[in-house]
Amino acid sequence: MDFDTFLDQAWTDHATDSPSVATRLNGQALALVSDEGQVLRLGHLAHHVLGEHLARWQDGLQFVQQLAALLPLGTEHDPAVAPALRRFQASLRLAGGLADERAAFTPSDRIRITALAAANLGCHDAARANALLNDALIQADAAALPDKDPAHRALAIAGNGIAGTLEEKPGRNPDDTALMLRAAQVARQFWARAGTWLETERAEYRLAMSWCQAGDLAQARRHAQNCLEIVSANGNVPLEVFFGWEALGTAERSAGNVTGHQHALAQAQAAFATLDKDDQTWCRASLDKLQGSLPATAAP
Repeated sequence: MDFDTFLDQAWTDHATDSPSVATRLNGQALALVSDEGQVLRLGHLAHHVLGEHLARWQDGLQFVQQLAALLPLGTEHDPAVAPALRRFQASLRLAGGLADERAAFTPSDRIRITALAAANLGCHDAARANALLNDALIQADAAALPDKDPAHRALAIAGNGIAGTLEEKPGRNPDDTALMLRAAQVARQFWARAGTWLETERAEYRLAMSWCQAGDLAQARRHAQNCLEIVSANGNVPLEVFFGWEALGTAERSAGNVTGHQHALAQAQAAFATLDKDDQTWCRASLDKLQGSLPATAAP
């Protein structure tokens, strides 16, 4: 197996079988690495799986340290790799309560480390994740970094990841719900600074779905409509149209609005029909969920 095949399969499996992916990381991943770009890609996977999914802080640290020991590697030196690995290690230590090393980093890196640690804790400890997310926001406000600084992107990614994870969490409690909504708002705020219309629109989608989960369907509908308005203003890209109508249909279904749900479903189906086969493959589950949850009195 080559590196790309290993990594692609690991990302495919990680959400449903994180322990197996962790075993594969320890068993065969390092032997497949041949350049510094692969080091960084594998570090990202290990940090995410061993941290955010499994909360195995020490195992994550050990693996990232093994990656760092490979440097320099290959024929081309990438100066971004070693700092990224140091941020991964610092965030794992911070999330695990092992050490707080942020003082040794630049303001931008401190924000990025804090955001990574908050994301790591999102589904494990809502109180600490919320405290770290708020700390990162305070740091970002004080630092007044330019929009292109990677700290803003890190905050957007962390917010989106936390919200998306908590939307799917079984037995979500009130603290989880509050964190979910706060994280979705952070994602929207910082994608507006760090991203394009596409990321901003998808942040509106995330807000719509999070508010649906929280039970505030007026807010969910508003953000779904915001999502569709941004899509319309930027050429109605079919994939984005599909997810905008999925969000609105989910809100209308939850509100018991059969007519609104049917209309949104029809629009989502029409957008789905225009997608290429690869996109249809991974969007099928979303469409089936929307279609399969039609009220019993609605037409098929």
